[in-house]
Amino acid sequence: MICPKCGKSLPGKMWMSFRFCPFCGERLFDEGRKYLLEIQCVGQREGDNAMIVFLDDRQMYEAKAGDSIYIAVDGGFHSIKFRQKIRSRIITLLVNCNFVLKAYFNSLSGLIETNVNKVEGSSGGITPKSLGDKKITSPVMVTEEGEKAFDILLGDDDPEFEFKATSGFKEGILRIYSERCEFSTEGQFKKEVIQYKNVVAVKRKMGSLDIECAGNVHKVYSIPKDIYNEVMAFLTNRISEVQETP
Repeated sequence: MICPKCGKSLPGKMWMSFRFCPFCGERLFDEGRKYLLEIQCVGQREGDNAMIVFLDDRQMYEAKAGDSIYIAVDGGFHSIKFRQKIRSRIITLLVNCNFVLKAYFNSLSGLIETNVNKVEGSSGGITPKSLGDKKITSPVMVTEEGEKAFDILLGDDDPEFEFKATSGFKEGILRIYSERCEFSTEGQFKKEVIQYKNVVAVKRKMGSLDIECAGNVHKVYSIPKDIYNEVMAFLTNRISEVQETP
């Protein structure tokens, strides 16, 4: 990160906590002021998946092709991550004025590219004049748990258990996550997903897991005997915890 006053690189990994430049002594940003980030999703074809934008791993937004979102942020250092399908790009921004960020998925390079521009004369922060008819965009999700919470929401988290299992005459892989379990068979793209919040009960059934869901729907899986008790205990506890969370 470069000091906007003297142009020198801020040292070490602690620069995100700096308020003043260690070289020139100038204040890097004004605390207590809010600034506007306008994020434009450009260069996408209509029908592509929405680009997902994460602010400081605490707020998640969606930006559709051709749309703009408007985020009010405090002055200081912020991490912004853009995700389009399986691609992602992270930038760190010292916010001491309003910014316009253009982000798009480059189909030739297969990468997300960003263009960042300061709005001249906006160092005083958000004003009714600078905001105009723009409306602050509400986040899709807010969390204090960081990136892991978003990974769970988007299905990108790692399973707690993963093993071979059978369901009826189908053989496949059963993955046990902290919020759900998934059963998939080779050659089939579609997964069988059970969200713990929808589970009525989990029972033992002749050495198999019998997961009862709403509507008297039962999902029965035969799993390896050596991990049966451990998986059963994990599911019982996690389902109870998930359903107790408001």
